[in-house]
Amino acid sequence: MSDPAPVMNLNTGTQGAPVWTPLTTTAQEWRYASTRQTNVASASWPQETRPASGATQLAFLHCYTADAVGDQVVGTFALTNYMMAQWANSAGTFASAPVLTAYPSSAHGSITRGDGSMLGGHPTDTGATARSYLKGLAYGQWGQAPAAAPAGAPGASDGTTGGITPASAAWQASWQGLQGDNDFIQAGATPGAAGAWYFLLALFMGANETPGLWQPVLSVKYTWT
Repeated sequence: MSDPAPVMNLNTGTQGAPVWTPLTTTAQEWRYASTRQTNVASASWPQETRPASGATQLAFLHCYTADAVGDQVVGTFALTNYMMAQWANSAGTFASAPVLTAYPSSAHGSITRGDGSMLGGHPTDTGATARSYLKGLAYGQWGQAPAAAPAGAPGASDGTTGGITPASAAWQASWQGLQGDNDFIQAGATPGAAGAWYFLLALFMGANETPGLWQPVLSVKYTWT
């Protein structure tokens, strides 16, 4: 047996003709902005201005395979652009149902809910429970591919404390805040073979979010045999 070693792929093609581009090293990144940024070095990445109140969604997710080599994923955020992202593996054997979440860094440390960080959230911007500003929506189980868009758009306060699990061959009932081991998405079954787990991401920026450079690590946790 061997480690499935799943890889995060972002769709740099279109909804109808996906091109799954892998991000496999620490030099490769997924980046957000409110406008499309093509082949822009990290040092020149535009700053974003916090809204005067509440939280607003950043419209463009980008896939960068080198510091100044990258472009938007699928297009402007829309539920109809649901072929956005996937975790995929070509071999190996899982021993548990994977968990999709995000951490502040590759140290996978704990997150203080409500601390104003991107993942910690703030009760004024992301609800009384202080959900993460980063939301996720997964489809079914590993190896099941979506054939239609999800029904509900993300909201800044969306989320459930602990884990949320999508039903087989269906989108999650609601968006989940990705907040380390506090809030996460739990796959409904242990993957049986090579395949992919499809998901969407939505990032909000809030009036009470602490300014700074946020570099979260999107993660899939699992055991293997």
